[in-house]
Amino acid sequence: MKPNLLLFLALSSTAFAADEKVITPTFDSVGLFKNGLAVVRVSFPAEGPGQYLWDKVPRAVHGTLWVESDGIVSVQSTTRMIDKTDDVEVASGNLQKDLAGKNVTVTLRKDSISDMATVTGRVWEVPTALPSKTWNADYSSLNSNNGSYYWYRNQTSPTPLTPPPSSVIVSFLVIEEEGGERRYISQADITAIQVNGPFKPASRQTEEAVLLFDVREAPAKGGVVRITYLTKGLAWLPSYQLDLTDPATLNLRQSAVIKNEMNDLVETELQLISGYPNVRFGSVDSPLWPGTALAAFFQQLDQSGNPGGGGGGGILSNQLAMSPSRAADGMAVMALPANAEEGNASDDIHYESVGKKSMKAGDSLSLEVAAATAKYERVVEWTVADPRDFWGRYQNQQTAENPAWDAVRFTNPFKFPMTTAPAIVMEQGKFRGQSLSEWVNPGQETTIPITRALSIRHESNETEEEGERAIVFIAGNDFQKTIVKGLLTVENFRNKEVTMSIKCEFSGKLLEAELEPKSSLRADGVYSVNPRRKLEWTVKLPAGEEKLIQYRYEVLVDR
Repeated sequence: MKPNLLLFLALSSTAFAADEKVITPTFDSVGLFKNGLAVVRVSFPAEGPGQYLWDKVPRAVHGTLWVESDGIVSVQSTTRMIDKTDDVEVASGNLQKDLAGKNVTVTLRKDSISDMATVTGRVWEVPTALPSKTWNADYSSLNSNNGSYYWYRNQTSPTPLTPPPSSVIVSFLVIEEEGGERRYISQADITAIQVNGPFKPASRQTEEAVLLFDVREAPAKGGVVRITYLTKGLAWLPSYQLDLTDPATLNLRQSAVIKNEMNDLVETELQLISGYPNVRFGSVDSPLWPGTALAAFFQQLDQSGNPGGGGGGGILSNQLAMSPSRAADGMAVMALPANAEEGNASDDIHYESVGKKSMKAGDSLSLEVAAATAKYERVVEWTVADPRDFWGRYQNQQTAENPAWDAVRFTNPFKFPMTTAPAIVMEQGKFRGQSLSEWVNPGQETTIPITRALSIRHESNETEEEGERAIVFIAGNDFQKTIVKGLLTVENFRNKEVTMSIKCEFSGKLLEAELEPKSSLRADGVYSVNPRRKLEWTVKLPAGEEKLIQYRYEVLVDR
């Protein structure tokens, strides 16, 4: 297969050409991200050279629509007049529109100015006036004062249109009589209308956007033309259930809700993608889509590269789907992966196939993806947050509560990562709590909070040791050197032993700590005048016992 560059031509036509073959491509597979983006792969057979017309133009993300074929294929976005028939006969309340083309007998009021009691004829079919198309070419004036651009941006029409003159006859019913005359009858003078059949849903011609595939050289041996693109309108929303009924082994289930707002899917393979995709042009529509005028396209490009212009927000700002390493600068940068085989994982992107499914546009589908068991441990997790800012000063949050949580600790038993998702905890058929499961690699340990540990008393306080306060100058700024003593107190009011996981964060140089905690530097201390540390203890706390843990550190405080 060789990829062919797309030829984008914006032309219009009044009807299908005789040699245009109308096609309905098959949706082969859809890879769904959690942030509303999807990798769509469709195909159609090209039996020979010619023009193949698809009466749908996908709203692809800029730079992601590609055609693969061993023939020579170009793609044109254009319009055609398409015959459409309503599913059912629907009355709009507009007599001229509802009765168009029907043979009728109209009965008039006796006191009308006409000397006729009835009028017989055919209701005139008012021609539809097409709007004229105009585009804003003032690309250098894309700002809040450019009313024409912002008017277009909030519309849903495929191009900036100048509305046509109204073709609706408001107060008259126009009848074409046998002699060719048209009689305008005031609707106020009408008392009854007899309509002759047949009655059927209305048919009309509408101008629709289409994709025209120009196959100059057919694929070898009756091959197919494949189209891959990234679009919006599909997402999968994962969730987990942890059942702790067994005191030693938990049952872990992963389910997914698939939401389809894009297109009807018939026996299409659905692949759930786990990872944190970066999409540089996720908010930029392809110029191949008829809803993208150049003014809008260049504006979207500008916003996608401007951290303050909204390019990093919108669809990619979802906290469950955006890479934390990119969230700070507001950017959204992506390398689009190819649709992989079932269960394929490649450097932090994982595809999990759930088989072929059929879904109408607007449908939601809930299904179980995987289930496994794992050994687990019940722990009480208590994290004491750092009360100081980057300059060593106490913050207003220093008195904020640091609650302890009853939690479950286990190792991911799946052969694929646990993605970021809600996790509900059940025990003996009863609800215990709901939390957020972060990304967990296969074989990696994780801890999920369940409920507040109200039966465990926990207190933390820090006091400054008395003594001389030395002054230290750093880059011309003066700091006060202080030694602080911290005390952690835990007491078990349960009737059984508990395992406590205690984490204490602070800013400064560690001098000493009881019970030999694990000490590590925190990443958020890179810009701090003090090293920012975290101490971690795992202690067994018997029923009814109280334990005190002391630690000391030296801190520089900006004066």
